Amino acid sequence: MEVIVGARRRRVGATGIVAIATLLACNLVEPREGAAPPASPGGMASTSPGGGEAGSPSLAGRAGSASRGGTAGSGVPAGGVPEGPGLGAADPRGAAGELSFPSCLAPSAPVLGMLQPGAVLAFETPDAAPIEVGLSSARDATSPERWLEEDSVALEDLGSVTVFARNADPSCEAAWFVHAYAVVPAFPGPAGTEGSTALARDTVAIVGWATEVTAVAFGAGSDNADLREPALALGPAEGTSLGALVLGEGGSAILEFASPIRDGDGADFAVFENGFSDGFLELGFVEVSTDGRTFVRFDSVYLGTKPLSAFDVHSPTLFDGLAGKYRQGFGTPFDLATLRAQPEVAIGAVDLERISYVRVVDIVGDGAATDSFGHPIYDPYPTTGTAGFDLDAVAVLHAAAR
Repeated sequence: MEVIVGARRRRVGATGIVAIATLLACNLVEPREGAAPPASPGGMASTSPGGGEAGSPSLAGRAGSASRGGTAGSGVPAGGVPEGPGLGAADPRGAAGELSFPSCLAPSAPVLGMLQPGAVLAFETPDAAPIEVGLSSARDATSPERWLEEDSVALEDLGSVTVFARNADPSCEAAWFVHAYAVVPAFPGPAGTEGSTALARDTVAIVGWATEVTAVAFGAGSDNADLREPALALGPAEGTSLGALVLGEGGSAILEFASPIRDGDGADFAVFENGFSDGFLELGFVEVSTDGRTFVRFDSVYLGTKPLSAFDVHSPTLFDGLAGKYRQGFGTPFDLATLRAQPEVAIGAVDLERISYVRVVDIVGDGAATDSFGHPIYDPYPTTGTAGFDLDAVAVLHAAAR
């Protein structure tokens, strides 16, 4: 696997801002018994079903990568990830450079805006603490109808449901996990259809674009030298079949921004691929980092069950939380709020108000990679010449002050 480090900007971004549909993902703090918990710092992100897409990290706390779902590793070899500015005195790493997680963190589980009936949310904590879960049919509920001594919960019925989870240790006054899920018959469809979350490349919501590629790891099948130029992934999306960086099977790229991305209302950035139709879609995981060392991955779900040949198609209604969901010229939006419950965020290793790096990791479409629920992920495979994810651009919707 070939690695390139440090490609600079080639284009500048558009301006403008608009709020788009949001998702609810927040921690609440409450004593073991008593009044309803107050909102966590930053408040509660009120949402509507069908907002931005998401994924999340594992709880292993491995520096440089995090992956609930997916194959082992990220496609970026040692040395391919920039050190970044570091976390200074707040750095939560031990002497060996590994993240250190305190006890009593809130449980976490896959967080997406929408799931389909039968989805099972399995909760975990870094220290394997006992867990209690609960549900409420009220979207704005502050506590469940009752607590169950379980570490998983199934979402059976269509509609909105708020899911709660907490550390069951009576001595632990930890934050709660709280998220409102929309249980739907299908995920959003292609760009231009009702309910689609596709973001057009010329929307006034875009306030900037990636300005530097800090590392690229090319996978097999990226054979065209003209399409291995990192600058192809910078600046505004072109929305053409040739104006994209071809990562190859299992390849990856890390992009940096002149101003960090921040967690605003709704989706905060979008990833553009160059699929030439609504069905020929090559998919990728998306991860974010503040310092270029610790990345957290957005959660995803893929419900297709059949392997695809090189030119087969699949419907975007079968999956969510993966880059490449939409044809060329339309980006897949991601909402940083869906990462708030992740341990790396809770301990400050990733600051959602200052995301300086986005990593896109191609998914080899043979089913070896899995989503956040353990389902195999398929996309056209095998392909040659321009194999893997074709990264056109990453757009910024909410930017932090420089």
